Amino acid sequence: MTVIDRSLTTLLKQRRLFLTRERSDAAEVVYVCVNDGLPGGYPIGYVIPSRAGTWFAYARARPGRVFTCDQVDANLLSIDTAVRAVLDHARYGDVLYALERATGSDTTYTAELHRDHAAWLTALDVPEGITHLGHGRVRLTGPAIAYLRGLPERLGCHLDDENRLWLAGDPYLLTREPRPEGAARP
Repeated sequence: MTVIDRSLTTLLKQRRLFLTRERSDAAEVVYVCVNDGLPGGYPIGYVIPSRAGTWFAYARARPGRVFTCDQVDANLLSIDTAVRAVLDHARYGDVLYALERATGSDTTYTAELHRDHAAWLTALDVPEGITHLGHGRVRLTGPAIAYLRGLPERLGCHLDDENRLWLAGDPYLLTREPRPEGAARP
């Protein structure tokens, strides 16, 4: 496979993603996949080379479109840039949500947000699992956290790898809530 730089490899791992390659007589296609526990993963985008030596990037950019990818960039000079374009546009929070929900985990997190941000976040239709506790404090379930991890940064609402929730450019640290005494671990 074409060489990918170390920072991109780290980013893919942090986002629970990996690359696979499919080669045919016509072209090499590099898929960006969610590590869902299955051998091929769940594809959320792909990059293909052009005859001119540049790359095209396609991503699952529209929610609700299960296996549909849209072209998000073209004429990119390297595979790294093309994969980053996929990451900038791919929306796969619903996939991570389903995977986390299937584990049956009851882990929850809280955050202290600006009151307007708390009201906006809890008014969203998706994901389920966000509760307004009052005075800007919110509680998020594990599946809701997983959903937010699968949103591209450019949307203005996402969760980074340091457990910071970003809303309109403002970071808010998430705190994992302790389990009640005697609670069973999944």
